[in-house]
Amino acid sequence: MAGDPLRAVDPFLVERKAMSIIAPDSPCRFTPKGEYKKPAFVKFDPEDDGALLDEIFWEDPLTFTPRRCRNGYVEHWGLYPCDEDKITEVPIIRIQTRKFTTQFIYDDKTKILPELQFVNALIEKKIKELAQVDLGDLRRRDYTLYVAVSFLEHPTDPTAHRYWRRIRVSGGLPLGVFADKVLTPVWGWVRNLHAHTFHDMKDGAMFGPKDCNSIDIMHHMDNAGYAYIPEESYCIAHILREPGDVMFYHYDFGDNWFLDIKVEDIAPVESSTGAVVVFGGRGGRLPDGDRVGTWDWQRYLKKADESTLESDDYDGKMYAVAKLFCTTNYNDLEPPRNPLTYSFDYFDLAECRAEVRAALDSKASLPYASKKFITPIGEGSLEKLLELNQVSSRLGISFKNLKKGTAVVQTMTGPDGEQFIEEGIVTTRRDNPANTACARCGSPHGLKACGRCGQRFYCGKTCQTNHWKETHKLDCKTKKH
Repeated sequence: MAGDPLRAVDPFLVERKAMSIIAPDSPCRFTPKGEYKKPAFVKFDPEDDGALLDEIFWEDPLTFTPRRCRNGYVEHWGLYPCDEDKITEVPIIRIQTRKFTTQFIYDDKTKILPELQFVNALIEKKIKELAQVDLGDLRRRDYTLYVAVSFLEHPTDPTAHRYWRRIRVSGGLPLGVFADKVLTPVWGWVRNLHAHTFHDMKDGAMFGPKDCNSIDIMHHMDNAGYAYIPEESYCIAHILREPGDVMFYHYDFGDNWFLDIKVEDIAPVESSTGAVVVFGGRGGRLPDGDRVGTWDWQRYLKKADESTLESDDYDGKMYAVAKLFCTTNYNDLEPPRNPLTYSFDYFDLAECRAEVRAALDSKASLPYASKKFITPIGEGSLEKLLELNQVSSRLGISFKNLKKGTAVVQTMTGPDGEQFIEEGIVTTRRDNPANTACARCGSPHGLKACGRCGQRFYCGKTCQTNHWKETHKLDCKTKKH
């Protein structure tokens, strides 16, 4: 953006800043509406004049009314405004400009950003509320969920979803396992590449992976709700408790994919198995990375749909297919010889089930050591990037503090091996039994580790025996770890 970014955002704020009329020790600040008042809860550093801060942060987080968007839902704690169609509209320029002007004022240790003071109070309030919730037998009951991509228009039916999946999971499935081993593979995304959050649409409370260090969370968290509750202590039933309930899923805070997850049915305990089942769906795997998210993909699809044989205009379809096969989860696949015959709407049920099963039969991802694409620049830069201090700097953790049974690996990629993917992985460390699922069926109940290798968990003898015959016999280690 050329010129003064503050002036481009709000001339009044620039005027006010130039006047410097805020008393040095005053707790009051000018709101965006021009009212000079003291916030009900947050406290400003003397060097922070409150410029570009949303009006909502002058309120009390324990009593404020969260903003509601489409269908009366609350997303991102209810902090962001909505457009005329009631779609959440994150004021990215204002937020990022304020971040730029306050980043050296608050260090988040001794001085906490007012926005985080506000959200931290919401987090504390929600955690206390959840501690009082009686889930009854919901953890033991199977949920049928309809998972649809929000905001993608169906080409012929405005009331239908273009991309959707129908799945069954246990209400007791931990949120982190649901994200890592069900939602990510069911859409064909790359595991441990991006951040995610679950939103309770009743109050906008957000849940996400503890200590996640993905690139998108490091640069875009302020545009995605500022902070969230660590998901490790919570399961699906903590958010969804009856048919009709909906939770919101935000994946990749940079490119932005949005899912609505709706409860269609909750089975009785007597007929529940806890197993993960994919019943059906529509639409292929969603592109992951390369600056393609919900809104971007909608534009590509719209142009592709407008490409017709009658008009001899094929550019939209060909460009969308080319873009799709450049994304992270497609670039190892063979593009179609004739892009015009490619179907974005085709759903391969067998492939989808296979990807979910493969994820269940694997170790949990390590969000604190997310995948990163590293590109060496210049002679000798590859060797330098692989030095331990460089790797530790990217991880944000020293090697001596890595958990036992984990490792950092680099995988060369690209047509000429000009870049590599770096990621923390689990080697011999066991998954936490409270945050994993049966390696064969996906049930989170009654889990016990394989007696030989201790590296896979099972909900019972039937699953363990069948899994042994199918694949685990070849993978199992005779030595216990």
